[in-house]
Amino acid sequence: MNRNYYIIAGVIVGIIVIFGVANHQAQRFWFSGARMGVEPVTFVVTDGETLTQAAHDMAAQGLVNAFWFRVYAKFSGNEEIRSGTYDIAPGNTYASILGLLHYGNVNDIKITIPEGYTIAQMGTYIVDKFPSISLEQWKTATGQFSPLESHPFIVAAEKPDDVDLEGYLFPDTYRFVRDVTAEEIIEKMIDTMEERYRSVQPMDATGVGASLMLTPHEYITLASILEREVRQPETMAMVADIFLKRLDAGMALQSDATVNYVTGGDDPSVSLNDLDIDSLYNTYKYPGLPPGPISNPGVNALNAALNPATNPYYYFLTTPDGDIHYATTHDEHVANKARYLR
Repeated sequence: MNRNYYIIAGVIVGIIVIFGVANHQAQRFWFSGARMGVEPVTFVVTDGETLTQAAHDMAAQGLVNAFWFRVYAKFSGNEEIRSGTYDIAPGNTYASILGLLHYGNVNDIKITIPEGYTIAQMGTYIVDKFPSISLEQWKTATGQFSPLESHPFIVAAEKPDDVDLEGYLFPDTYRFVRDVTAEEIIEKMIDTMEERYRSVQPMDATGVGASLMLTPHEYITLASILEREVRQPETMAMVADIFLKRLDAGMALQSDATVNYVTGGDDPSVSLNDLDIDSLYNTYKYPGLPPGPISNPGVNALNAALNPATNPYYYFLTTPDGDIHYATTHDEHVANKARYLR
């Protein structure tokens, strides 16, 4: 009899506790429990983050109960959230928090930088999007004497002192507050470049970075040329191996993209006068890689530079239609030119 009494009492207490917790969380569905004088917490939702992930992250910061927040989101039908930076006060209603995450922060500005953009192209785009940034500020922040020269990745990459930050700003989609500074944007893009570079860097059998023939700066430079020369990931990997073999043999890269970087053009086949330009970026005139990148490469170009597709070729050409033709010898390459570039 006593045992049954304790079992029944335990069940009743459990029901009361569950009901109390549910009732407390239900109150937060619509009624604010925000405390006066409590500072908001800065919460970041990254691109691609799900509501479940965000709920657990907010729970870790004491903003919500993850389970009940997901219950409310399911109940409300607003389970899609937007990336961005949000200020959330502890105790805010689940309704207000979800509304903020669902509709996005109106103070954030979303930008999308195409792969292969130069820092000059980025600057024109950024200045148009952010009234707080001038073109002069952008040029100073990305120039040879940028305050971000001491960024750990740039130091580790062995970037020469006499080149700017070209190549180190990863092209992607970002969200920034409206009054962001040029340095804050650039630092975020460098951080992302570091993440992407390390994600594609080959590893040895022990999981440590494999021994490479070039410095990170040189690989980023190679990737920037691939980004402007060819478009498909498979083709980038083929051309990367061709360029690496030519570097190893002391041959000139003969990249039209590097000449276009000097002239500001975008011709798939540069003129004879252009080929005679006296610049270290003219890879017809000077063997080896140019002093620095000619664009800001995306992850496919980085992956191709670091993980080239082995092949027997030393030459390639691109037709006006975008087709690629490879050759092992110079005579074969000349024959391809006569056949495909009439």
